[in-house]
Amino acid sequence: MNCRRCGEILNANANFCWSCGAPQHDASSPETIAVPIVSAPEAMYPGSNKGPHGEHSDELVIASGLEAGTRIELTKEITTAGRHEESDMLLDDVSVSRHHAIITRTASGRITLRDLNSLNGTYVNGTRVEETTLHSADEVQIGKFKLVFWEAT
Repeated sequence: MNCRRCGEILNANANFCWSCGAPQHDASSPETIAVPIVSAPEAMYPGSNKGPHGEHSDELVIASGLEAGTRIELTKEITTAGRHEESDMLLDDVSVSRHHAIITRTASGRITLRDLNSLNGTYVNGTRVEETTLHSADEVQIGKFKLVFWEAT
Protein backbone atom coordinates (compact mmCIF):
# COMPACT_ATOMS: atom_id res chain seq x y z
CA MET A 1 0.00 0.00 0.00
CA ASN A 2 1.27 3.51 -0.83
CA CYS A 3 0.61 6.78 1.02
CA ARG A 4 -2.22 8.82 -0.49
CA ARG A 5 -0.20 12.04 -0.09
CA CYS A 6 3.52 11.29 -0.57
CA GLY A 7 3.52 7.81 -2.17
CA GLU A 8 5.69 6.20 0.56
CA ILE A 9 5.33 2.41 0.84
CA LEU A 10 3.30 1.54 3.97
CA ASN A 11 2.15 -1.48 5.93
CA ALA A 12 -1.26 -2.66 4.68
CA ASN A 13 -2.83 -1.84 8.07
CA ALA A 14 -1.35 1.67 8.44
CA ASN A 15 -3.75 4.38 9.59
CA PHE A 16 -1.21 7.16 9.06
CA CYS A 17 1.86 7.56 6.87
CA TRP A 18 5.06 7.18 8.90
CA SER A 19 6.80 9.63 6.55
CA CYS A 20 4.40 12.58 6.16
CA GLY A 21 1.69 11.80 8.77
CA ALA A 22 -1.20 11.84 6.28
CA PRO A 23 -4.26 9.79 7.30
CA GLN A 24 -4.67 6.65 5.18
CA HIS A 25 -8.34 6.01 5.83
CA ASP A 26 -11.65 7.25 4.51
CA ALA A 27 -12.45 10.10 6.92
CA SER A 28 -16.19 9.66 6.35
CA SER A 29 -16.23 6.03 7.49
CA PRO A 30 -17.72 5.62 10.99
CA GLU A 31 -15.03 3.03 11.72
CA THR A 32 -12.24 5.64 11.50
CA ILE A 33 -13.79 8.73 13.04
CA ALA A 34 -11.88 10.17 16.01
CA VAL A 35 -14.32 10.71 18.85
CA PRO A 36 -13.23 13.26 21.48
CA ILE A 37 -13.61 12.33 25.12
CA VAL A 38 -16.61 14.24 26.42
CA SER A 39 -17.13 12.25 29.60
CA ALA A 40 -15.26 9.54 31.37
CA PRO A 41 -15.99 6.95 34.04
CA GLU A 42 -16.55 8.33 37.53
CA ALA A 43 -13.49 6.35 38.64
CA MET A 44 -11.30 8.86 36.80
CA TYR A 45 -13.00 11.83 38.51
CA PRO A 46 -14.13 10.73 41.95
CA GLY A 47 -16.39 13.31 43.59
CA SER A 48 -15.03 16.30 41.72
CA ASN A 49 -15.85 18.57 38.82
CA LYS A 50 -12.36 20.10 38.83
CA GLY A 51 -10.57 17.39 36.87
CA PRO A 52 -9.30 13.99 37.93
CA HIS A 53 -8.72 14.63 41.63
CA GLY A 54 -10.00 18.08 42.61
CA GLU A 55 -7.13 20.32 43.65
CA HIS A 56 -4.13 19.10 41.68
CA SER A 57 -1.09 20.07 39.69
CA ASP A 58 -1.06 20.08 35.89
CA GLU A 59 -1.30 16.46 34.83
CA LEU A 60 -1.92 13.98 32.04
CA VAL A 61 -4.29 11.07 32.68
CA ILE A 62 -4.01 7.91 30.59
CA ALA A 63 -7.45 7.56 28.97
CA SER A 64 -7.39 4.03 27.54
CA GLY A 65 -5.68 0.67 27.80
CA LEU A 66 -4.42 -1.30 30.76
CA GLU A 67 -3.14 1.81 32.54
CA ALA A 68 -6.33 3.90 32.10
CA GLY A 69 -6.74 6.37 34.95
CA THR A 70 -3.01 6.58 35.72
CA ARG A 71 -2.03 10.18 36.52
CA ILE A 72 1.25 11.72 35.36
CA GLU A 73 1.87 14.95 37.26
CA LEU A 74 3.73 17.63 35.32
CA THR A 75 5.72 19.16 38.17
CA LYS A 76 9.03 19.67 36.37
CA GLU A 77 9.90 22.60 34.10
CA ILE A 78 10.59 20.10 31.28
CA THR A 79 9.05 16.62 31.12
CA THR A 80 10.35 14.20 28.49
CA ALA A 81 8.11 11.59 26.86
CA GLY A 82 9.25 8.59 24.90
CA ARG A 83 10.31 4.98 24.82
CA HIS A 84 13.80 5.68 26.20
CA GLU A 85 14.26 4.21 29.67
CA GLU A 86 15.34 7.58 31.10
CA SER A 87 12.21 9.43 29.87
CA ASP A 88 10.19 11.15 32.59
CA MET A 89 7.06 9.74 30.94
CA LEU A 90 8.05 6.25 29.76
CA LEU A 91 5.64 5.08 27.06
CA ASP A 92 6.84 1.57 26.28
CA ASP A 93 5.53 0.68 22.83
CA VAL A 94 7.13 0.51 19.36
CA SER A 95 4.68 3.19 18.11
CA VAL A 96 6.52 5.69 20.37
CA SER A 97 9.94 7.11 19.41
CA ARG A 98 12.74 6.89 21.98
CA HIS A 99 12.72 10.68 22.34
CA HIS A 100 9.18 11.44 21.16
CA ALA A 101 8.09 14.74 22.74
CA ILE A 102 8.71 17.22 25.53
CA ILE A 103 6.26 19.05 27.73
CA THR A 104 7.44 22.44 28.96
CA ARG A 105 6.13 24.87 31.55
CA THR A 106 6.62 28.43 30.20
CA ALA A 107 7.54 31.42 32.36
CA SER A 108 3.86 32.47 32.30
CA GLY A 109 2.80 29.03 33.59
CA ARG A 110 1.39 27.68 30.34
CA ILE A 111 2.07 24.05 29.40
CA THR A 112 3.37 23.43 25.88
CA LEU A 113 3.83 20.15 24.05
CA ARG A 114 6.51 19.81 21.35
CA ASP A 115 7.07 16.85 19.05
CA LEU A 116 10.75 15.93 18.65
CA ASN A 117 10.53 14.87 14.98
CA SER A 118 9.06 11.54 16.04
CA LEU A 119 8.32 8.91 13.44
CA ASN A 120 4.57 8.60 14.14
CA GLY A 121 3.93 12.18 15.23
CA THR A 122 2.17 13.73 18.20
CA TYR A 123 -1.52 14.60 18.06
CA VAL A 124 -3.70 16.96 20.10
CA ASN A 125 -7.45 16.57 19.68
CA GLY A 126 -6.85 14.49 16.54
CA THR A 127 -4.59 17.02 14.79
CA ARG A 128 -0.88 16.40 14.25
CA VAL A 129 1.17 19.11 15.98
CA GLU A 130 4.78 20.25 16.03
CA GLU A 131 4.25 22.48 19.08
CA THR A 132 1.13 23.68 20.86
CA THR A 133 -0.15 25.03 24.17
CA LEU A 134 -2.28 22.54 26.08
CA HIS A 135 -5.64 23.39 27.67
CA SER A 136 -7.81 21.41 30.09
CA ALA A 137 -9.49 18.36 28.54
CA ASP A 138 -7.17 18.31 25.48
CA GLU A 139 -6.65 14.76 24.25
CA VAL A 140 -2.99 14.01 23.53
CA GLN A 141 -1.99 10.99 21.46
CA ILE A 142 1.59 9.74 21.48
CA GLY A 143 1.84 6.48 19.56
CA LYS A 144 -0.93 4.20 20.81
CA PHE A 145 -1.24 6.12 24.10
CA LYS A 146 -4.17 8.51 24.56
CA LEU A 147 -3.91 10.92 27.44
CA VAL A 148 -6.10 13.76 28.69
CA PHE A 149 -4.46 16.96 29.94
CA TRP A 150 -5.84 18.73 33.02
CA GLU A 151 -4.66 22.17 34.13
CA ALA A 152 -4.05 22.84 37.82
CA THR A 153 -7.01 24.34 39.65
